[in-house]
Amino acid sequence: MSNTEMPNVVATLPVGTDPVGVAVDVHDHVFVTNSGDNTVSVINALTNTAIASIAVGLRPESVATDPQFGVYVANGGGGSVSVIDRFNTVIAAIDIGGPPPVLDPSSHGAGLAVDHFLSRLFVSDRRRHRVAVIGISGTLPAVAHDFIDVPGPLGVAVDSVNHRVYVTQPDFDTVSVIDAATNEVIATIPVRQHPLGIAVDPERHRVYVANSGFKTVSAIDIATGAAADIDVGVGPIGVALDPRGDAYVTHFDGVVRVIDAGTSSVSATIPVGSHPEGVAFEPHSKRAYVANRGDGTVSAIDVAHG
Repeated sequence: MSNTEMPNVVATLPVGTDPVGVAVDVHDHVFVTNSGDNTVSVINALTNTAIASIAVGLRPESVATDPQFGVYVANGGGGSVSVIDRFNTVIAAIDIGGPPPVLDPSSHGAGLAVDHFLSRLFVSDRRRHRVAVIGISGTLPAVAHDFIDVPGPLGVAVDSVNHRVYVTQPDFDTVSVIDAATNEVIATIPVRQHPLGIAVDPERHRVYVANSGFKTVSAIDIATGAAADIDVGVGPIGVALDPRGDAYVTHFDGVVRVIDAGTSSVSATIPVGSHPEGVAFEPHSKRAYVANRGDGTVSAIDVAHG
């Protein structure tokens, strides 16, 4: 990557209080969970303007989208999932167990991801040691009924090609692999300390795991389950991929580091806001959007190579 191709921040957008999660849809929208004020901010990626603020459940943490069925928000403080339609209206709330037994404001408790081809939503419940499985193609249930036992689950990512679900377990330094067809745990992969964010690259057969308690991202080979360390510096938190396979990794010290897919090494360091956490790539604007928890903003990073 030459200097002229280096990614850089092109906008800093104010959102709500304590933004932590980011996802994009197919309509050029960016959704940001504001865990401090129980809202989701909606950004138009083509204009880089906030167009809506949606009230959801208690302490929204993670957000995921489905091109057909809508937007899903994991509310870590309320033990529920808010469902948002294309008009930015909450149309349902799904109970995945109610408020957690102990609510720790400093740590996350819920994540989620969608397998579009199976029409299923996978929601982690860290404090109850389980992952909820919810069908999204028909009438949505008021209460989740199907669960997979996974100790201390948090970050969730789906490989829709192979129908595998990867779940980080920060309290156990592992990643569990779920067969999405059978809802069974088929492998547990050791990684480094306190894994949080996770992203799947099915084209290159890799899973990237941000080890927040160490200085690496684990690159897991989907075929073999072998994990290799990529040194990115201390405190990686979130990770997302662009179309070329480069990984954008947020760090608590206010930077995003880019892992080059070809060399598996850091190719760029980008200053962003305070305490960045969630990150997602929006393909039409060719930008990565980063939720800066510490200052209530979102950084828009122009990805030069697209």
